[in-house]
Amino acid sequence: MQYYPQPIQPSYPAQPQYMQPMYYPPQPDPEIQRQNTYRRNLRKNANSIGLLMLLFFGAELLFSLILTFVVMANGIDQSSGEFLLLENGVISMFVFFLVGAVYCLIRRIRFSTIFPFKKIGAGFLAQLCVVGLCFSLMSNNVVSLVNGVFGLFGVENTGGNIDVGDQPNILLYFLVVAIMPAFAEEFAFRGIAMGILRPFSEGLAILVSSALFALMHGNFVQMPFTFCCGLVFAFIDIKTNSLLPSIIVHFLNNGLSVLSDILISYKILNELTANMCYGILFVILGVLSFIFIKRFVNKDDGSFFTLKYGNTVLPYQEKVKTAVTSPTLIAFAAVMIIYSILSLAMGA
Repeated sequence: MQYYPQPIQPSYPAQPQYMQPMYYPPQPDPEIQRQNTYRRNLRKNANSIGLLMLLFFGAELLFSLILTFVVMANGIDQSSGEFLLLENGVISMFVFFLVGAVYCLIRRIRFSTIFPFKKIGAGFLAQLCVVGLCFSLMSNNVVSLVNGVFGLFGVENTGGNIDVGDQPNILLYFLVVAIMPAFAEEFAFRGIAMGILRPFSEGLAILVSSALFALMHGNFVQMPFTFCCGLVFAFIDIKTNSLLPSIIVHFLNNGLSVLSDILISYKILNELTANMCYGILFVILGVLSFIFIKRFVNKDDGSFFTLKYGNTVLPYQEKVKTAVTSPTLIAFAAVMIIYSILSLAMGA
């Protein structure tokens, strides 16, 4: 049998395989991602501070109610000066220390990062304290002005004042009003609140901590004064990287007020003489402050008054907007404003 070769089949190119179209979502801009991450981190920290402030206020009310209940059960006179000092002073300061310390432990915040105590020269520290005290006394004039405005409408805005009687217990009065706030309030506001926000922006940390400091006092007469003082206290702490200057200035400011009240209460000075002494001291501090501020301006080519604005991922205005619109900060502000209105209405 004869075999014939098979014809060669022509080869054709393989048919192309068409894949189904795939959808790839647009990739966000890396810069926008960084901004969103930074914004979330800032908002998270601001919310944490707002929650802390609400805990401060809530714990203070709770401890006050408990103390009142215990006192009523034991028939103790609640109108006595010692009781008022205990209720308005010791409890508030105890709450700041207790709640603040627990907050730092839960968040695992290193105390060295938010409570700096850098060594400062005695001369430089003295100059800062003079300037800080001068601005604090100046802020007292704002309080007098606010009181005068309220007085025109027949409203005596005395919120925050402690009536301890004609002759207060000197040591207790000085401890509660002058010494304890200087440590406890600086611990809470210039330590925790400002320390947490400082890495984002020094200006933001100063602004927010001062506003919280003012709101926490819970009355309109003290808000302008405490806000101005908070700005000064926070600034000098930032520039020295230490809480020591604000503690000293805070103590001196409150101590002068306590000393004046005691001297008048025990009839060592009359009110007119005390005001004259206060005015003379303010003039002396004003002159010295002018000299010292001029030195600060000339120091380091004027860079003494500049602040670090932290990471430039977000502009400063955006940082402020992100922080102050945090839900818990808004809630705290609303609670304190309502509380201040109620205090004003009850005192009218």
